Amino acid sequence: MKRLNRKKLLKITGIFFLLLAILAIWQRELIAYGLLQLGGQLEVINKARSFEELKKDTTFPDSLKAKIKIIEEARQFGMEKLGMKFSQNYTKIYDQKGKDILWNVSAAYPYKLEAYQWKFPIVGKFSYKGYFDLEKAKKERDRLKNEGENGILFDTNIRSVSAWSTLGWFEDVLLSNNLDREEGDLVELILHELTHATLYVKDSVEFNENLANFVGEEGAKLFLEKKYGKDSEELKDYIFSLQDYQKYKNFMLSAANSLDKLYQNASDNSFPPMRKEEAKQNHFNLIKSKIDTVSFSNPNWAKRFQERELNNTNFMSVRRYNASQDILKTIFKEQFDSDLKAFLTYFSEKYPSL
Repeated sequence: MKRLNRKKLLKITGIFFLLLAILAIWQRELIAYGLLQLGGQLEVINKARSFEELKKDTTFPDSLKAKIKIIEEARQFGMEKLGMKFSQNYTKIYDQKGKDILWNVSAAYPYKLEAYQWKFPIVGKFSYKGYFDLEKAKKERDRLKNEGENGILFDTNIRSVSAWSTLGWFEDVLLSNNLDREEGDLVELILHELTHATLYVKDSVEFNENLANFVGEEGAKLFLEKKYGKDSEELKDYIFSLQDYQKYKNFMLSAANSLDKLYQNASDNSFPPMRKEEAKQNHFNLIKSKIDTVSFSNPNWAKRFQERELNNTNFMSVRRYNASQDILKTIFKEQFDSDLKAFLTYFSEKYPSL
């Protein structure tokens, strides 16, 4: 009987390792990608320096120590006053030496404002894919742009990432370039990322990013009001700093709606692809020309926009982070009487987080 059990055990073990080998071959690209990201994440964590260490370092500038204090205050405010999940996130800094270290690739269908999505185990679908290796990010971009999938060549984009949340898988670290931010902007960033660590709904990137954006901005306003006063210059400066970006968001969301209409009109299969592309590029040129109608405080907003090469990913990005802001604002004011803690608690309890 013992021999029989041993034979069965060996057989089962053999089948297990065979299935494991098949899985490794089948998902070799995903496994290779996961190992690449894990290596990058661990390097950031292992080389990061704690706030406590930096505060004792006499060679570390006092101006940056002041920024660390702001981060500590923002973390405490988010966790104690807004009900965010307690963690050790953003208690360390990684010195990126002024260089970008992480890049996101995004893609969109050529003739509709719909994001290409990557699928990952556990966390689900994402409309962007991060890389600690810029050349690998470019390779993925070029694959979607030049080779495509199922005969579709996608609009693509690569952008550098200044901060991210690992959703509780690791202890999140702040990148050193963020210490250059003004106080309100820095607080907004910390509260945005802590919102992700508090609540992240699977397969709902747009909801997650819109919620984090909303909580980040409203939380920063509340933080500055509590710290400096309702009529303080610090709060007024932060609100003023948001105005140009708000104008840009409104312009891009309106432009995205106009693109939706264009693509709907050109959705007929009898519409020649060359004419679709011509109509698309003409509309992009029209959008660029209309940016001058926006009264930015800083004229560089319009200048940078006109110099940019547009494609559908630009409009998808703005939607991903801002399309639901008006809806969230209405819920915030009408259902929760502008109580940000109650607002965030409601969504935390309503949706199961990863």
